[in-house]
Amino acid sequence: MSNQKLEQLFLKQTAQLKHIEALILEAQNLKQELEQLREQEERFRQIAENVREVFFMISAQTDEILYISPTYEKVWGRSCQSLYENPQSWLSAIHPEDSLRAIATIETQFRTGDEFEEEYRIVRPDGSVRWIWVRAFPIRDDRGEVNRFVGVAEDITKRKEAEEALKKSEEQFRLTFEMAPIGMAITTLDGKFKRVNQALCDSLGYTSQELLQLSFTDISHPEDLELHLSLEKKLAEGKEEDFQIEKRYLAKDNRVVDTLLKVVIVRDSNGKPLHFNNQILDITERKQMERQLLHDALHDALTKLPNRALFMDRLEQELKRAQTQEKYEFAVLFLDLDRFKVVNDSVGHLIGDKLLIKIARRLEECINPTDTVARLGGDEFTILLENIQSIEEATLVAERIYHALALPFHLDGYELFTSASIGIALSSDGYEKPEDILRDADLTMYSAKERGKARYEVFDPSMHELAIKRLQLETDLRRGLERQEFQVYYQPITSLQTGNLSGFEALARWQHPTRGLISPTEFIPIAEETGLIISFGNWLLKEACQQLRHWQVKYNSHPPLKISVNLSGKQLTEQNLVDKIEEILQETNLDGQFLKLEITESILMDNLETATNILLALREKNIQLSIDDFGTGYSSLSYLHRFPVDTLKIDRSFIEQMQSNQGNSAIVKTIVTLAHILNMDVIAEGIENTSQLAQLKLLKCEHGQGYYFSKPLTKEEAEELIASSPQW
Repeated sequence: MSNQKLEQLFLKQTAQLKHIEALILEAQNLKQELEQLREQEERFRQIAENVREVFFMISAQTDEILYISPTYEKVWGRSCQSLYENPQSWLSAIHPEDSLRAIATIETQFRTGDEFEEEYRIVRPDGSVRWIWVRAFPIRDDRGEVNRFVGVAEDITKRKEAEEALKKSEEQFRLTFEMAPIGMAITTLDGKFKRVNQALCDSLGYTSQELLQLSFTDISHPEDLELHLSLEKKLAEGKEEDFQIEKRYLAKDNRVVDTLLKVVIVRDSNGKPLHFNNQILDITERKQMERQLLHDALHDALTKLPNRALFMDRLEQELKRAQTQEKYEFAVLFLDLDRFKVVNDSVGHLIGDKLLIKIARRLEECINPTDTVARLGGDEFTILLENIQSIEEATLVAERIYHALALPFHLDGYELFTSASIGIALSSDGYEKPEDILRDADLTMYSAKERGKARYEVFDPSMHELAIKRLQLETDLRRGLERQEFQVYYQPITSLQTGNLSGFEALARWQHPTRGLISPTEFIPIAEETGLIISFGNWLLKEACQQLRHWQVKYNSHPPLKISVNLSGKQLTEQNLVDKIEEILQETNLDGQFLKLEITESILMDNLETATNILLALREKNIQLSIDDFGTGYSSLSYLHRFPVDTLKIDRSFIEQMQSNQGNSAIVKTIVTLAHILNMDVIAEGIENTSQLAQLKLLKCEHGQGYYFSKPLTKEEAEELIASSPQW
């Protein structure tokens, strides 16, 4: 073969090799493109399987499903293959109530080739229902004709459920708003009413149409508006989310309506304020009750006057004014009605209460409107006189009260009279506490009462000093009883006919460790006031009985003696008095016939019924009874025969003036005669000379005691007297 042919053959083979190489390269490129397509397909498949939406492609001419994403199986509950095999299963799954509308939309849009979207329900094979949202877009070919639709279907069941729940919630809110038993309102940021309910309209007396023409500013109480506005401003600025206050509104008829207002701000999704929701609870009745309770807590239920709490509050305010304002003065008057207990005991507490009401009204007429009259309790009243110029203003008020109370009170057929003892204290004395000035006015009132009642006195610092001494004496009295600082002294009682000793009167003496011997006139009234007289009286009675029994045993050959012991008013009111006395007699082994209990005339008259019953019970125990200080108390001659009394004791004041005053001699004679007529014997107190003794003997007075015979003796001295006395 020639070289030329060989060259041609070589060139031909080379060309074939290059063609083969080109084919191989093209095959490799195709392979790479195929692999890329497979990778893209896999990525698309993964995306389609993991998204919520269902992607689909449908032929516009044949309704054939060209593509459906795997999410279809999760949403519809059917396989994608079944849809490819039966495209109509898509439509057959639509809920019967939605199918006509949905199918009509799809067929119409497919025919017109327009984009569309639709919402409808589907029924899954398990019977559950899902809401579906479908949107489809037409795809056109080169000629502009629609050959297929592509779209997306999304399961919107949760959204529809949320919408339904929101709808129900809105309906519930509407019903709650409209039917709420409390006022409800929606207001704009500038206070206009946007919506109101019937409860609010009823509370304020407006119709809903009338309220919607107003703002809360129009109907707010002027004193409460500023606070409301300031709090709403804080809500709008984001400083608070809600607030609650008590607020007053003005009703259509100008009534003041008390409410409990709660305001919540409503914002949009961006936090921008939209409006205010208001809950308005009508608390008018509750506030009225609170005001009534507060009034009742600060006022006396009977007289409707301020009570102690309110009086002390006003007194404290006045004291602050006096401390901050130069030359500012005020005064406190403390009143206690004289002998008011007699009214209650005689005509009853009902009339007594009516009298207190009348007195309260008269006291109010005696003061200025700016002043205060209060009832502290019982028959005690106080008056606060503000901004006075001098003490004379206070005393003039006291005189007006005196004259006002002097006029008779006519109640239920009774004509009653009363008076008051008044103590006056002035702020100029430099008080720091309100209770101090009230205390001093009270002290001064007691001073006025002790000096004769129906009068007034102005506080003097010496009164306070005296009160401090009395308080200290009370403390010492309690300790003295515990430490047995008291002794019994015995004053002899002598037979005026024979001159022989007939008995003793037991008298208490207090040997104070620092003050020495203290007079009974000083400590007995304190014991009465504090109630210590009960235990003190029992001690004295037991000591006296025990001592007399000792003497009876030791001096059994002497004539029997009697021991006289005073009985206090407090003891007379003790329910177990008779039992206590009998117990003491048993403990001391003393026969009751040798004990004589002395009771003053005034105590008997103050406790008439009680005293009579107790005296009768004591008489049954064979105990002797004596009326002490006879003639100095209230007239009791008409009652004297009712008391089982053995002895009358003539007060020393009559005996002292028998020589110089013929009237007193006549009184003594009358008492002795009366006693003898009633089968009583008589003891004369305070005999100091032979002239008195001679007159009493002539009047046939049986017994006497006084310094003429002997001063009160210690038990040792008394025993010496007994020893020297005549025997049987």
